[in-house]
Amino acid sequence: MREIYKAIEEDFSVLDKRALAALVYTAIGLTCIFYLGNAQKFVDLLNQTRFAGSADFLISNSENNLPSLAFWILVVVLFYFVVPALGIKYVLKRDLKDYGLNLKIEKGFWKLYLQCAAVMLPLVYMVSLTDGFASKYPFLKVYNGEPYFGSALLIWELLYFLQFFGLEFFFRGFLVHSLKKALGFYSIFVMTVPYCMIHFGKPMTESFAAIFAGIFLGWLSYKYNSIWLGLLLHCTVALTMDVLALHHKGLLF
Repeated sequence: MREIYKAIEEDFSVLDKRALAALVYTAIGLTCIFYLGNAQKFVDLLNQTRFAGSADFLISNSENNLPSLAFWILVVVLFYFVVPALGIKYVLKRDLKDYGLNLKIEKGFWKLYLQCAAVMLPLVYMVSLTDGFASKYPFLKVYNGEPYFGSALLIWELLYFLQFFGLEFFFRGFLVHSLKKALGFYSIFVMTVPYCMIHFGKPMTESFAAIFAGIFLGWLSYKYNSIWLGLLLHCTVALTMDVLALHHKGLLF
């Protein structure tokens, strides 16, 4: 047993500690999001304790499912942003701007954004005509017959954008720049694997698109140390997807 421990210690001693910690946390963080982000499962768990009934409002809203979605966003932002950011700031003693939160945008930012949007939005429209897309989006569900175009949709989109901030920071900021020193350009492709996998369960076209988007947005962050273009594109596409889904279903107004 001592020999095994010594061999493990020797092998791990040559590893880049920052890359190792980032990869291990990626497995932990994504696991926590998957198992803890479901409001129904969280309520069921609490109902087995002395806190039974204290969180039923998350799943019992008669107007819409916004409370359960807000719970999911809270869990996502916690593990995508809060925990990694605290680790960077207080454990690694590094600045968040070194992990994609550089406030200086790259030259040609808006031109590149418009070019990307011009390519992506027509593709989003074509995908929005498929049955798989219509059954998945939007995540917001209104139960009381009110038009979707209102305060609930606005709140949902703002929360959705917050989720994308956490997502972009985690994959294109924290993960890429934690692996950058150890893996160099390969850090982009390592990041793309779990990024693609979080799309499993969505339409197949979206999962394949995540591969190419992950590589491209990862390259942008690697080169310019900024997640902002990825965030803006994600928010643009997400809003368009929700609006198109509601429009095709005749539920927007």
